[in-house]
Amino acid sequence: MLKGIKRFKRTYLVLLAAVVVIIAGCQAVAGVDLNKMLLNSLKVQSAESKQSVELKLLWDEQALADDEDLSEGGQELISMLSNVKLQINEMKLRDNDHMSVKGDLSLGSRSFGFGMVVDGETSLMTLEGAKQPFLLDMSGASALETLGLGLTDEDGASPVTEQTITEVGRQLIDHVGGYLVGTMPNPEGLSVDPLAQTTVNGESMTLAHVSVKLDAEQMWNWVKDYVGKLQNDREGLRKTMVGLVDIVLADPSLKQAIEASEEGGNIRPTDEEIDEIIDEMIDGLASFSDSMKEQEQADDFAAIVNKNSFAQADLYVDSKLDIRKSSLDLQFKSDRKALASEDEEELPPIEGLSLSIKSEMWNINGDVAVDKVGDDQKKSAVELESLENLQGYEVLRMFDPASDVYSLLDQELHIGRQEVIVGLYSNQPAIITPSGVTLVPLRRVASELGASIKLDLDRIKLNDGATGTSITLKKGSSQATVNGKTVKWSFPTTTIDNAVYVPARDLAKALGASVRWETFDTNEKLWLEITREVH
Repeated sequence: MLKGIKRFKRTYLVLLAAVVVIIAGCQAVAGVDLNKMLLNSLKVQSAESKQSVELKLLWDEQALADDEDLSEGGQELISMLSNVKLQINEMKLRDNDHMSVKGDLSLGSRSFGFGMVVDGETSLMTLEGAKQPFLLDMSGASALETLGLGLTDEDGASPVTEQTITEVGRQLIDHVGGYLVGTMPNPEGLSVDPLAQTTVNGESMTLAHVSVKLDAEQMWNWVKDYVGKLQNDREGLRKTMVGLVDIVLADPSLKQAIEASEEGGNIRPTDEEIDEIIDEMIDGLASFSDSMKEQEQADDFAAIVNKNSFAQADLYVDSKLDIRKSSLDLQFKSDRKALASEDEEELPPIEGLSLSIKSEMWNINGDVAVDKVGDDQKKSAVELESLENLQGYEVLRMFDPASDVYSLLDQELHIGRQEVIVGLYSNQPAIITPSGVTLVPLRRVASELGASIKLDLDRIKLNDGATGTSITLKKGSSQATVNGKTVKWSFPTTTIDNAVYVPARDLAKALGASVRWETFDTNEKLWLEITREVH
């Protein structure tokens, strides 16, 4: 177990290194200011784009085939999740509050289209196969109110607005991002072609092509060098922290809001407090560096950090240093043979994963027209929050049975499967009569299956929305009326400790469910399971 945790830490560090390297800033190469290019990418306010994200799990096919514990359903689920692709065919961003997206999601062999419109405080999502769109109300507490900064004029100060936070955020990105990006060294294998031919949204263009590819060993060493540079740059870290404070407190409304939330007093950190913060940052960097050195001493380090794992990025940049086209490929793949020789435990059949992200962008920071949410769409939509109160089969029935989404939810995810567990020693337990008939509490079982119960003196009526079944019972009687037909159950309807009990197998049969006991050592019964699959 301990080996597995340490191995996970090394895997995590490799993937982290890959991401850091790809977003890393560098000095100017072939006349392209890569620092400014990357900072520009953080300040895009509006744009049109298309993107794709593809995740693949890499399996040892032989080990997977030899896994006797893997059921047929498990194999189908692995196949579905082993190749996931999100294709965004059209993304339009006008500002932080207005956006529209159209695309497709593929899970294995299944694929379905989707769309989303963010229109101020309303977000509308459509799914191919859904009978109605889904609506999300985003008019709740703002980020400012969550932070306790949502002041009004009653406070005697100008209110902090979302625009204020956005502008201050951009300044912080420039300041902090500028330092972090500017401090990063050039990774190995970096090259720039200043006059590369490519297409963006079907238009032929001449752009600067920035390319870098690093294997896991190179990424590991790059991160070590970068962490070391930060750790030894106390003056740079301190200057960045002081500048961060200056930017936040330079805005009058934000400063007043912070003063009010802190109940007055001097809110600017003292030199001693700044030094304490920098000490903690340097200690954290040193701890991270020590952790990397510790991982390098592990026997299986070379099997995890190897040339099979890599990160490759290709960026196409225009004259304004805006990234117009990008491709990022990451792969983590361990050396299973080396791991198997060092570890007596049986290895899981997964070898690694690969991630590919591609995008094209145009009309950057221009005037972008996005779709809107109409009143008729709002009226016909299902509120997304309401789904959490529904039974799984009720959600399933919101989709066309012929659609891929329905098939996914029904056959792979089984959201219509219902299970009620009644223990022998729980509150309102299952009861076994001397004649061997098992009784269960009617209201509890019915409630968990989504059925309703109505009492009329000594008569009880159950309505099951899932199957359309109606059952009428009479206390003290073993007769039951199921969908208008009178049948005899194996035990009378009985009240025990103020709860109505009925025979479990008769109730399950009427509701299209099955019954089984979970036992210990094949003899002692522990609890009763009532299950059914509703479509």
